[in-house]
Amino acid sequence: MFRFRPFIPGLIACGLALPAAGAARDIVDVAPRAFVPGESSSPPQAAPDGGVAFEAPFSADLDRAYWDAPLRPLPPAAAAIEVDLACDDPAAVRALTLHLQDGGHWISAQKTLAAPGRQTLRFRRSDFDRDPWPPPDGRPATVLRLSVWKGAARDVQLVLYGIRSRSFSAAVVLGSDSRTAPGETALAEQCAGRALELLDKAGLPAELIADDLERLDLRPYRLLVLPYNPRLSSGQIAVLERFVKRRNGRLAVFYNAHADLARLLGFKAPVYVTAPTAWTTVAFEENELPGLPAAMAHRTHHLLPVRAKADSAVELGVWLGPDNRPDERLPASAVSSSGIWFSHVPPFASPSALQWFLAALARSDRAYARDRDRYRAEIGRRDALAVATSRRLPAPSDEFRAVWAQPLPPALRRETFRQLADHGLHAVFEHVATAGDVLDGAREQPLAQALADARAAGLQLHAWCIAWSLHDLPAERVAALRAQNRLMQDVQGNELPWLCPSRTENRQLLIEACADLARRGVAGIHLDYVRYPARDGCYCPATRAAFETRLGRAVDSWPADVHPGALLAAEFDEFRRDEMTAFVAAAAAAVRAVDPSIRCSAAVFPLPEAVAQYGQDWPAWLRAGHLDCVVPMLYDPLASRFADLLDRCLAASPAPGKILPGIGISADHSQLDALAAAEQIHASRARQAAGFVFFHLDAALQRLLPSILGP
Repeated sequence: MFRFRPFIPGLIACGLALPAAGAARDIVDVAPRAFVPGESSSPPQAAPDGGVAFEAPFSADLDRAYWDAPLRPLPPAAAAIEVDLACDDPAAVRALTLHLQDGGHWISAQKTLAAPGRQTLRFRRSDFDRDPWPPPDGRPATVLRLSVWKGAARDVQLVLYGIRSRSFSAAVVLGSDSRTAPGETALAEQCAGRALELLDKAGLPAELIADDLERLDLRPYRLLVLPYNPRLSSGQIAVLERFVKRRNGRLAVFYNAHADLARLLGFKAPVYVTAPTAWTTVAFEENELPGLPAAMAHRTHHLLPVRAKADSAVELGVWLGPDNRPDERLPASAVSSSGIWFSHVPPFASPSALQWFLAALARSDRAYARDRDRYRAEIGRRDALAVATSRRLPAPSDEFRAVWAQPLPPALRRETFRQLADHGLHAVFEHVATAGDVLDGAREQPLAQALADARAAGLQLHAWCIAWSLHDLPAERVAALRAQNRLMQDVQGNELPWLCPSRTENRQLLIEACADLARRGVAGIHLDYVRYPARDGCYCPATRAAFETRLGRAVDSWPADVHPGALLAAEFDEFRRDEMTAFVAAAAAAVRAVDPSIRCSAAVFPLPEAVAQYGQDWPAWLRAGHLDCVVPMLYDPLASRFADLLDRCLAASPAPGKILPGIGISADHSQLDALAAAEQIHASRARQAAGFVFFHLDAALQRLLPSILGP
């Protein structure tokens, strides 16, 4: 994401009129003769339906095919370039890149195909590696290059129907370095990205703009989204007030503490609330507004809720407490004729989040009612298709179906387990330990009760154990481990919140924790984060000493000599793999010494990244019999890419019965609706995998289960 420069003020100073929001303009002549094929690329051909067909022979030893075409001048106010195309095998395309050239300089942006069939790829100006229009030297780009990158090794055809510039009536305001707290720039970018995806999936595409609001022309916009803008100045508030009161614009505000902003929208000032137990669910009164979902999954320990104040304002939804009861003191969102407010950062673009957002937006501005109704109709259509898809291939009699779950409130566990069993699940992988520490919710009596509840429901309870990462340990526990020099280090010697696998005391801590859980009677031990944090670690003195012992000599330049491509890189990669394999073998042996019937499994990355980047040689773990099965985290919204990743994992496994694909219902990069989930279940069954595991147990999954697994 490029850093913004103040380009729009220049437009204002020149008095240029911006086109109407949503205006589109063809910028490339879509005809075969307009495109010049690049090296090893074939000339395009006219498609029968009026488009232009491009062939990419990726079954051959070719990583990219590309074509160049003359580019018309881009309108200064354009927010994006949209590519209208079709592809029936998107898994064969790793990515599609647009390059724009002026003189000898190229700028680029890249996207992945979202689905099979016809679709629109949107390249925002903020997606390019620098702002593409107008160029710094004033010379417009004159050539557009379309690059298609190899995914699966199959020939593929893309049909192009149009390349257009477009402007939008909505904008997401990115919090700048000066308007966020120190160290929160990345958080501001992450929240802006979430907001853009939410708007995209809602059918309301937006552009990304700088938060230098006093200098920007906001006339093209009907909606401004503030995804994380914690330090708004009085000048910015004044601009937003003019936007709302004079321009009749709407604001969508997330996780903001500014009292004046709340009052501007007709709400009472927010009050900060936190709790040691995370809130995970928002409950709605479905009849309160057309289109509201029953519940929305969203996890946080921190809230900034507001109360309705103006006559036009209403509160929508409340957070559920640990007992799963609505906490009327904590409204989740509010809406008025001036905009909407959410008490945390933008939610992931799940179906329920989209339903809430569009219902709230339509309550604020009736012009959005058609977008709300369009989305409701589409969800209904896809839910019906999901039911049909789930029936196309019956479940094998020995299919194993499970779900990952965060620690469950003891008062809710029995009913939750019963509901999961009623929908055909066989096991719950409940998070009970991190870095050897058994979590509070799983200590002695509570774990015994959890096991009793699982048996009563006919479910297996597997102990989900996070191995090396410390990401959810209490700060005081992390501080104690740090004081004992037991943490990983990066290449600069900075500590990482991970235990070092080369320290004997760390390995023993984890092995003993697994054996202890086995003695308590769990049906399985499920290891997670049983890997290194990619290439970031570990380079601490203990790792160096262990590697030098294995090598039989000192390393002259540490860690430079073990970096990828360096003198000892191959030996160090092998060392990392063997360290992790030795731990898995020892942990599994300790568990089976307690009870040989306990199943040992691990959550793993798909190949080849698992081995190359993370030292996670899980095919070797399966071949050696250390684990009964692995759960590759195949979190992708596209069924064909999911299937290709699964094929790669199955090919490396000793048997299909040792692979349980992980389906990302509610993962960071994968929020699935019922149809997308049903398609991935179908792909798993068609390939005779052992079953599947859902990530993770939340309101989104509970809504989908009847459609994808039946009553």
